[in-house]
Amino acid sequence: MSKFKYKYEGIKNVKEAFEKKAQKELSVIDLTIKRKEDEIERLLAEKKEHKSKITSTKKMKVSDLKFADNFQKVIEAKIKEKESEIVELKNKRLLKLKELEQKSKEAKVFNKLKEKHYNDFKITENRNEMKEIDGVATRKHSMKS
Repeated sequence: MSKFKYKYEGIKNVKEAFEKKAQKELSVIDLTIKRKEDEIERLLAEKKEHKSKITSTKKMKVSDLKFADNFQKVIEAKIKEKESEIVELKNKRLLKLKELEQKSKEAKVFNKLKEKHYNDFKITENRNEMKEIDGVATRKHSMKS
């Protein structure tokens, strides 16, 4: 019995490598989105904490109020910046998801083709084996006669 050799094994391996690369890139984007969301939560907590400090203070100078107002504006600007970055990353994620879907389909095609070739190989091997068995049986039968 001969060994099965898939003639498109190299292409299949490359397609699978591309699929894994796309998966890795998608997970990096997901991780970046998560970090940006965590930064937004941290900024919101910082804003809330600063606001509570201001409201708890009975007397404040005008300069302190201006500083507090500017600080709130800076925090809000940072939050908006992070939110826009998240929107960009989510768009990038959608594109990468479509790319991953395409790469997965390509890899799956070559895996199915490998299965088909393997099944054809098994059928051919079984035929050859049956011919060999028939030949042996014919020789044994002709020796008995």
